[in-house]
Amino acid sequence: MPERRTVALVTLGCARNEVDSEELAGRLAADGWELVENAEEADVAVVNTCGFVEAAKKDSVDALLEANDLKDHGRTQAVVAVGCMAERYGKELAEALPEADGVLGFDDYADISNRLQTILSGGSVEAHTPRDRRKLLPLSPVERQQAASGVALPGHGAVEAPAAVPEDLPEGLAPASGPRAPLRRRLDASPVASVKLASGCDRRCSFCAIPSFRGSFVSRRPSDVLNETRWLAEQGVKEIMLVSENNTSYGKDLGDIRLLESLLPELAGVDGIERVRVSYLQPAEMRPGLIDVLTSTEKVAPYFDLSFQHSAPDVLRAMRRFGDTDRFLELLETIRSKAPTA
Repeated sequence: MPERRTVALVTLGCARNEVDSEELAGRLAADGWELVENAEEADVAVVNTCGFVEAAKKDSVDALLEANDLKDHGRTQAVVAVGCMAERYGKELAEALPEADGVLGFDDYADISNRLQTILSGGSVEAHTPRDRRKLLPLSPVERQQAASGVALPGHGAVEAPAAVPEDLPEGLAPASGPRAPLRRRLDASPVASVKLASGCDRRCSFCAIPSFRGSFVSRRPSDVLNETRWLAEQGVKEIMLVSENNTSYGKDLGDIRLLESLLPELAGVDGIERVRVSYLQPAEMRPGLIDVLTSTEKVAPYFDLSFQHSAPDVLRAMRRFGDTDRFLELLETIRSKAPTA
């Protein structure tokens, strides 16, 4: 009988990390790991870190240290860092924080089970070496879909060929859906779940490092998003939140920048789904047609998560962002005219 192996996933940061953790959970469950809620009950504690701002980095380090303390009086034998902070700093983080038994990058996700088993058995896994992930894909968005099949895109599913995905998945795992099938295991019973619409970002805001470690913008295919939403509905989810670094860019690498406008009604029509919510909208990229769909489609929440960092043109230009006060006020007026309670 196989030896019992337990793992806990501690998730920090944004909703995109929550999706990534559920992908890792799916991969681990498919390979026989038992998922537990509390780190003190786990052989391995995996901390999905955030590396965006200083406060988030501190929280990530604190979580890793807290998990390490469990080694002295609990079941926990190993602590592993994954996620954005691990991807962004890699070996630097490993050297600064020897309490972490492993620092793994996105490229390790497809083989996460073997990586954890090696660490749990007392072996070592080389710490991730950071690189600019924007250079992994073509500069032209329309050339990325084919190239992306060989690049690790957390939340998009398997990098390997479909044949490598287990045919008989344990109960509670998302089924295969297309060429990059998501293996996903829910980590809670919430009626709300996030669904990745895309990964990466093509903007070069002067204050933001996300594109360097998340890479260039890559959309998921509508069929993959729909199939995952159907599966989530079967798991009892009532509301889905579409997440990415920039949802208003969805479809530009699929040949249709207005693809979100046609996808939203399809998602709202999935049996069991009562509400669809869209996050991470760039105000300078908002389109009249998208505003219409968000304010008039049944079951689509008139919710506008607009990233207004500033409105003064000079400050925005220094940030390498677009727009100005008048344009932003006009945008808000347009939204209010169509949906006063938006």
